[in-house]
Amino acid sequence: MQLSINQIEGGRGFFSVLFARMQEGGIVIMSMIFISGIIILFLTFRSLFYLKNKNPRLNKMIILINSIGLFALVAGVFGQLLQLINTLDYLEFKDGVGVGELASGLKFTILSTLFGCLILLISRFITIVLNWLKPHQTETDTL
Repeated sequence: MQLSINQIEGGRGFFSVLFARMQEGGIVIMSMIFISGIIILFLTFRSLFYLKNKNPRLNKMIILINSIGLFALVAGVFGQLLQLINTLDYLEFKDGVGVGELASGLKFTILSTLFGCLILLISRFITIVLNWLKPHQTETDTL
């Protein structure tokens, strides 16, 4: 986190740092996770609209937000495993691997899982808030 703050203060903007981290973490997997986050935000606004109108589709939106958040985490872990294999293949054929090279290779593998975890945490927080705000159904409402 401190490195990102220093990079932002050093003249690089937030979005340039974010895009650089996405490239380091694997642009395909990180893009899938980023798109999952955007879809979660879209579904959140739609859920708030359903909440305001007391639409019964709110439960479906909550389940969908949870499922997409879990997908982002699994995609991040999958991306980490792919990059870990690539890093270990690279280090296998290189002579005299230093600790710095090993650490930087492992750092790049963790980025996709970290981003997936962040999206999952955001989606779980959103579903907690939506469940808290949704009206309580009584037995007479369901009959």
